[in-house]
Amino acid sequence: MVNVARGQEVQKVVTPKGITAWLIEARGLPMVSVEVNFRAGAAFEPAGQEGLSDFTAALLDEGAGKLKAKEFKEELEAIGARFGAGADGQDISVNLTTLSEHKERAFELLAMAVNAPRFDKDAVGRVRDAMLANIKRGDEDPSVVAWRMFRPAIYGNHPYANSGEGTLQSVGKLDGKAAAAWHRAQFNKANMVVAVVGDISAKELAALLDKALGDLPAGKERNAIKVGPAAPVSGVEVAKMEVPQGTVLLGHLGMPRTDPDFYAMLVMNEILGGGVLTSRLGADVREKHGLVYDVRSVNVPLPFHGMFYVSLATDNTKVEKALGLVRKHLKAIADEPVTTQEFDDAKAYLIGSFPLRLDSNGKLLNMLALMQSEGLGRDYMAEWPKRIAKVTREDIQRVAKKLIKPEAMRLVVVGDGPALQVK
Repeated sequence: MVNVARGQEVQKVVTPKGITAWLIEARGLPMVSVEVNFRAGAAFEPAGQEGLSDFTAALLDEGAGKLKAKEFKEELEAIGARFGAGADGQDISVNLTTLSEHKERAFELLAMAVNAPRFDKDAVGRVRDAMLANIKRGDEDPSVVAWRMFRPAIYGNHPYANSGEGTLQSVGKLDGKAAAAWHRAQFNKANMVVAVVGDISAKELAALLDKALGDLPAGKERNAIKVGPAAPVSGVEVAKMEVPQGTVLLGHLGMPRTDPDFYAMLVMNEILGGGVLTSRLGADVREKHGLVYDVRSVNVPLPFHGMFYVSLATDNTKVEKALGLVRKHLKAIADEPVTTQEFDDAKAYLIGSFPLRLDSNGKLLNMLALMQSEGLGRDYMAEWPKRIAKVTREDIQRVAKKLIKPEAMRLVVVGDGPALQVK
């Protein structure tokens, strides 16, 4: 395990063919893990092709180069390598983990998947059917239904409103040609970041990356959202489902990582609702009143804004009471100074738990990829605890006033009976 307290642990590797990668050498285990991210997630999908990024990602290990799907997976199994690809709101991510002794072959298989996915007809049909089945299952899940309503309620028609799940109509139209076109348009060096953790030197990595990815098109620039979403207007949306519990989402636009108050917000949110049991919401709504199993406040730090929200689920007859308590705490944390005890406890927890987010090569890899994707700087891991430590008690009330606007929040409730009458 590496010591991330020293910023120099993160090496910047620039290959002869122009690939930039960030590397953490971790010699404790004879393994190498790689994450290649292309900024081609749901926010960048063409209108009418929602789900395209997830569809394309799911096909990357369904045959590549001369290897059909079964053959490709057998090659991975033969060397004990793990390969996966997926998409979220911003990126298509390709992940590979291999034993050091098999890294040359593993990088060859990575190259096939990234450079030459096959998009065979049978694989296309299989992946599309799985996505359609997942959408249909979501129709019966109150949490999924709530989020399908909440994203557009917060983001309007901005690209962030696209969850990437797609619809029966958009996914039903996806085919191999659509995936191949998206792959050609998005898989290029300008749109790519590479993170590597493990038993490999910078020199070895440069050679393997150039061989695997060096012939990708140069591309022009990395995709980016140019304009943020407009602030939503307060309002309530409900959906009737014959379920015993009401699912509740309440929120508005959030705070990006680039905001100078971001670290103060993290401490504030830990006090408010970040900890299920230790936060104000957890202690009151869950423990004292016994209304919910889980209640939490979350800030999603996308570029420009993202979203800040509170989520909970409770008996349909108790939704109004639970919401009243939540709103009380949203107002109180901005109106009244937090106690010294809860402030000290929140900072101690955040700083003390940070190493647990980095206690495996897989977690390190995820953090390294995030740092690159969000432009956080190679000293981010070393500086994060220091920035939390600098937050003052006075910052908490100030940042709460800045972020939390209870009167401007959108409310979504999915449930039955009394839950549908809340305001």
